[in-house]
This record gives sequence, structure tokens and C-alpha cells, in this order.
Amino acid sequence: MKAHLLSLLLVSLLLLCGKASAQSKVLYDQSRLETIAISSFTNPELSRLVQELGRDNHHRSGKLVLPVQFELQEKITRDGDQLLLAASIKNVQVREQVFFQDFDVADALTPSVVHAKVELLGKEDKVLQVFDVSGKAIKYDVATFLVQTSVKDTSAFTGFKLRVVERKLGFSGENQTALQTRLSLINRYYAADARLAQLTRELQTINPNDLDRLELQMTRLTDLERELDHLYDNRLDRELELNRRDPVQLRRRVKDLNYAFKERRVALDQMWARLPEIYYNRGLELAMNGNAGGGREFFERSLKANPAFAPAHLQIARLDFKAGFLKEAGQRTRDLLNRMQVDPETYRFGQELALDIQNEYVHNGESFNNQGKYSQALQQFEEARDFCRGISSLKCRPDLWEEGIAFAKNGIYDNLLQDGKQALHQKNLAQAEKLAKEAQKYARNNKTAIDSDAAATSLLRDVQQQVYQGLMADGRKALQQKQYNAALQAFDKGKNLASDFGLAPQSDADQLLRQAARPVIMEKIAEGQLQANANKLPQARSSAAEVTNLQIRYGLVNDKELDGKFRTLSQGIFSQECANAQAEYDQHYQQALQLSSERKFAQAAAELDKALASSKGNGGCAISSATAEVELTRIDAPAHYQELLQKTNAFISQNNMGSAVKVYVEAVQHFEAAEVGRFGLGHESLLAFALDHENKAFIAEVAKYAATTGDATGAIDLVKRLVFKNYTKYNLNQLQEQIGEQLATVDAQANPKADYKQLANMYTGGSKDLKKLNKAYQKQFKKLT
Repeated sequence: MKAHLLSLLLVSLLLLCGKASAQSKVLYDQSRLETIAISSFTNPELSRLVQELGRDNHHRSGKLVLPVQFELQEKITRDGDQLLLAASIKNVQVREQVFFQDFDVADALTPSVVHAKVELLGKEDKVLQVFDVSGKAIKYDVATFLVQTSVKDTSAFTGFKLRVVERKLGFSGENQTALQTRLSLINRYYAADARLAQLTRELQTINPNDLDRLELQMTRLTDLERELDHLYDNRLDRELELNRRDPVQLRRRVKDLNYAFKERRVALDQMWARLPEIYYNRGLELAMNGNAGGGREFFERSLKANPAFAPAHLQIARLDFKAGFLKEAGQRTRDLLNRMQVDPETYRFGQELALDIQNEYVHNGESFNNQGKYSQALQQFEEARDFCRGISSLKCRPDLWEEGIAFAKNGIYDNLLQDGKQALHQKNLAQAEKLAKEAQKYARNNKTAIDSDAAATSLLRDVQQQVYQGLMADGRKALQQKQYNAALQAFDKGKNLASDFGLAPQSDADQLLRQAARPVIMEKIAEGQLQANANKLPQARSSAAEVTNLQIRYGLVNDKELDGKFRTLSQGIFSQECANAQAEYDQHYQQALQLSSERKFAQAAAELDKALASSKGNGGCAISSATAEVELTRIDAPAHYQELLQKTNAFISQNNMGSAVKVYVEAVQHFEAAEVGRFGLGHESLLAFALDHENKAFIAEVAKYAATTGDATGAIDLVKRLVFKNYTKYNLNQLQEQIGEQLATVDAQANPKADYKQLANMYTGGSKDLKKLNKAYQKQFKKLT
């Protein structure tokens, strides 16, 4: 099947091609090669281009004549009653080379525009139509059409001809750009030639044997290599066709210089690799001849060339050790042995140096111990210990420093004790205490070296004994001057100090303490009495509690005078409390009467409750509450009614509409049962209350309640109210369905044979706003009957 379709398709294509061939006929077709000479003397555009080449075009002797060759094609084809005319030129090129500094620039001088007239000739070569072509851009890779059009002809004449006349080739900005680009490349070529010669000379100045300037030489060579990379690139090679013509042999010379650069780079790298060893040997020679400074300089140069050159590190560490810089020598030696890859000989010498450094630390420590400079000695011994333990391969001998450390720590402890004793002798108790505590702490922190802190503890106790005596003396002096608070404070501190340090108290210490405390307590009682009289009861109670605490603390509980004054204070506080309670009762009662007169019975009841609470809370004051109880009994009914209304509003604000309706119904029942109207209060029905309310959800809840209780008119009125208040469509539809079903349920139970359609229309009055209610009513009634 597929093969059959393919055959049909091929046949159809052949028929179409045959038909096309039959319709189109070539009447005239000529192609010829032509040449035009363009002189810079007569062509202003070429003249300007020639000036770019530096030629003097003012005389005929300096002119440039370009022989330009191109292929011209003229063709006429008949297609029905249409003559298809086409004239084009192609393969435009300058036949001769035009040199500028040994490079051919003829391509840039190839004409880029053509001007001509194309004539259509009829019988006897009569010109039938002329086509003007002006400034047509020449395409170099394809044919450039001068004319490509159609002319209607209904004659049977077949001798038509097409002729291109007044041919003229010209130049444009494209030639200017191409020539400038070409000349720029040629100038760059010769600039590269000059710079290449300079680079060759500069390469000769780079000397691998100039060790002092070797790093600078390497940096300079890198700069020259980078410049050579940018000096010559593929574009210069490709566009100037240097593979065909390279007047100064730039390509070969660049390759030769690049090879020379690589050779010099190898020589520098080899010298750089040997540089650390060369510098090291020079430094070693200088150091061995007694020039330590010169040796260090060359060792540091060696490390600059190779920071990991271990022998140079070792020699610098030795120089530091000999100069007394143990810390620097130790750090470098530690890094050498722990972190670097070291040859066996350097490693052995490094370990020997490490042991020398350790021994020097120990020697310094012993010297400081002998001089009594124990802190410096301890530091040196600890440096020896830490240094040795910081090198994993070094065999440490702890006995070299442990004894010295113990000796130094004991010396530091003894010095603290001696300084403390001296301060105590000089009566500088604060300093003595500070030093005694430091000695005690030092001994406890260094138990491995110091057997006991008993001496420090004894010194501290001696100090505190004198502090205690000073406090007792201060207290006695203040007591004599009747400065009872200061005396009490001093005696208190002395008692606490004696207790904390196990000191022997003075025989009359407790008696002195009570003598100082009694006036202080009396003053506090007087202060409390003033506070009670000023009705500052919280402060007065606080003062009374403080008095009690002071009596217990200082053993003055059974002091008759203090007890009597304290009872007076307590009675004063109680009396003021009763007066406050009576005033509070009277205030709430009067406020209640005022509110009752304004028919604010719920608020009045709340004030009466406060009055009663004030009376009961101060039972010892014998405040009569009869007036409040009588008034509360009198307004109980209206107060309860108003409280129910308040509760209703609270439920509405909480969006608890079911409870709100329930409580309002309870309020209605209470109003009628308790005859609340006799108190001058009005009342409105639940329906009226809902119709005037702003809360739509509450109105909807009352509508459902009315429908449930059979109040159809009220339920419908509330639904209409919600329609008027633009209740949301979804909620309104649901409400109508619920009320419709509730009304239908009530009516169906009362009269199952009733005309439910008529009842539904009676309820809704035919209102479109209540169509959901109408539909729900009918549906529920039919369902129940």
C-alpha cells in the first residue's frame, strides 16, 4: 500500500515539472567576462583610499590604476504573458596585487558598489524600457542582481534582449573600514617585529647566576613570557596569511624566542631549586667564622626560597639558643621535630639542640630558686616541662624539673605567709587578710607540692581575731555615743565573724548586743506608730513584723517595756483598720443607694456585696451590716433581672447565641413572675429586642427560636429584617431552610391535610427574597405527610 502511494506521488511530481517546463522558455541568455580600469586620478573615492596607502596622487605619475574583473550575466525568460528579466554581476575582483609594505591590500580595494543602466530591447534593438541601478551593494560570495523583475507581454515576439550599459564600479565606507583594518594589522606586524627584537635583547639580561636578584629575574621572565603571548596571535597570522608571505620571518622568530624563553625558564628553575642549599652553605660558612648576623641573614634567605628547608631552621634555632632567646629557639626546634620532614642528620642534631634547650630552662630555674626568685624559677621549670612534653620523640626526665617546681611553689607559699604576717604586724588588716587567703588558696591548688595550708589558715584566723576586736571596739564607742544602729551593726559583724572563724568572743558580747538592739527596736516601734496614725497600714504592719523579728533575734522577747509599746502599736494598727473598714462599708452602701435611685439595680447590688464583704472581713470591728442586707433584699428582683440582661449581652459578645436567647427568655419570665415592673423598669419582648438589635447572628438565632415555638409571624419578620440588613447569602439561605422546615413541622403536626402551598405563600407573601423558605416549607410538609 505504501509503495503504491509513493509511485503516485512520483508520477504527480514529474507531471508538474513537465508542465512547468512547458510554460517557461528562455528567450535570451548571455554571460561574459568584463574588465574595468579604475584610476585614482579620476575616481575621488579611490583617491582617498590611495592616500591611506601614503601615495602622492597629485600627479598622474603617482596614480593607482585598478584593473577590476567581473562576470556579467543577462537573461530573459518567458512565463506565460510575463517576461522575467534578470541581470547580475559576480566574482568581482582586482586582477593585480597592490602592495603596502610588502603586503597585498587588493582585497580591501575591491569595489563594493555598482552603478548601471539596464535596457530591455525589442524589435530592431529598440529600447522598450530602462532600469536605473544606483549605489547597489556588491555581494562577493554570490551574484549581485542589478535587475530582477517581470514585464507583461502578450505578443508572440521572441527576439527580446537585455543589455547592461553605463557600468560603473565604486567604493564605500566598507572599503575604508576594510583598508584601515588591513593597514592596522600590517602596522601591528612591524611593531611586533620591533618589539620582538627588543624582547630578544632583554632576554639576554636575565642571568640565572645572579643569585641576589634571582627572584626579580624570575618575575621579569614571567612578564616577558606574558608579553610574548600577547605579541603574536592567530588573528595576525590568519588575516595577513603569514604562511604565504612573512617579510621579516615573524612566525619563525616568535617560535625561536619562545624556545629560548623556555630554556631560560628551566635554568632559572634549576637555580631556584638549588638556592636554599646555596644560601645555607654561605650562611654556615659565615656562622662558623664567627659572623652570626651574616649567617642568620643567609639562613633566612634560604627559608625565603624554601620555607620547609629544615637545616636552615636548625641553624637559626642554634643561633637563637646561643643568643639566649630560648622561647624562639624552642618553638622553632619543636616545629622542626614535630612537623617537618627532616633528614636523619638534621633530626639527630635537632634532638640534641632540644635537650640543650630543656637543660637550659632547668639551669635557669635552679638559679632563680637559689636567688629566692621563686615565680621566675617556677616559670622556667614549667617551660622545661612543657617544651619537653611538646616533642613526642624526645625522651623526657621529669625528675629534672619536678623537684625544682615543688621547691619554687613552697617558696612562693612561704613568701605569701611572710608578707601576710608583716602586714598583720603593721596593722594593715585588709592586706594581711588578702595575703592569707591567697596563701590558703595557693596551698590548696598545689597540694602535690605543699603538704598543708595550716599556716595560712592560722594566719587568717589571727587576722580575723584582730578584725573582731576592732569591730567590738567600734561598737562600744558607738554605744557610748548613743549611735545605736552603728553599734548594733558592729556587734552583729563581730558575732558573725567569731562564729565563722571559731574565735573566742568577748565575755560581754551578748549583753552589748542587746544594749544596742533595744533602742533600735524602740525606734522601729515609734516609726510603726507614726505610720499607723497616718493610715499607712502596709508600712505599719511591715514595721511591726520587723520589730518581732528583732526581738527574737536579739533575745528581747520578754522585755516588758518593749512588749507594752508593741501592744500599743498593734492596737493602733487594729483601730485604724476598723476605721478604714467602716469607711469602706459606708462608701459602698451610699453608692448603692445612689445607684438604686437611678434604677441601676444590678450595679447597686454589686456595691452592697462589697459593703457586706468589708463588714465580714473585719469581724473584730463589730461593723453592723443590717442596712446593706435590708437594701439588698429589697432590690433583689430588679437586680437579678438586670444581671440576666447583662449576661445576655455577654453571651452575644462571645458569639454564644443559643445561650443568649435562653438567658433572655429567663429574664422575661423573671420580670413577669417577680413583678419587676413595680420598680419602674420597662421590658420588651424577645422579638422586639431582636428586631432592634444590630447583631445579625443573634437575630437569626431568635428567628429559629420563634419558628420552633410556633411564632411564624415573628420568625418571618426577623428573616425579612436580615434580608434588609444584607445578611450573607449563604447564611440567609440556610436560615430560611431551617425556619421553613420548623414551621412546616409545627403545621404538619397540627393539620396534616392543610394546603401547604397556600400556607407557604401566606408566610412568604410571594416575596422572591423568601423563595428558599417557601421551597423548604413545602418540601418538609410533603415529607411529613
